[in-house]
Amino acid sequence: MTSKISERIRYLRLKNNLTAKDLSVILGTSESAISLYENGKRKPSIELILKMADYFNVSTDFILGVDKNTITGSEKIIDIDFSEVLENLIVYMNNQNIIRFDGQQLDKNMKMIFMKNVTNILDNMRFFINI
Repeated sequence: MTSKISERIRYLRLKNNLTAKDLSVILGTSESAISLYENGKRKPSIELILKMADYFNVSTDFILGVDKNTITGSEKIIDIDFSEVLENLIVYMNNQNIIRFDGQQLDKNMKMIFMKNVTNILDNMRFFINI
């Protein structure tokens, strides 16, 4: 059973090019504990979540996977930052041996083309938003 917390911990570790051992040293815990957190088999303590938030310079809400929801009547408006979604996709794809698209396994070349296109979308959006 994985959770948003486990996904966020793995995402932050990989985004910062850290091994599980590196992160365990930074947080003062064991490498096996990091593995348990990332696999959703154990939840980190509040103190550890605070340490991670401080080290990675993110909010505790981000680590906890708390969505910023606004309820207006019967509508639910979800605030999603798609740059984070695309960054997560790039990290995820980079760490997978097999990538499928519409049920078809992509060869190494197609995987690289797909990742390059997602990266281009991210870069282009950042460029146009910052004009």
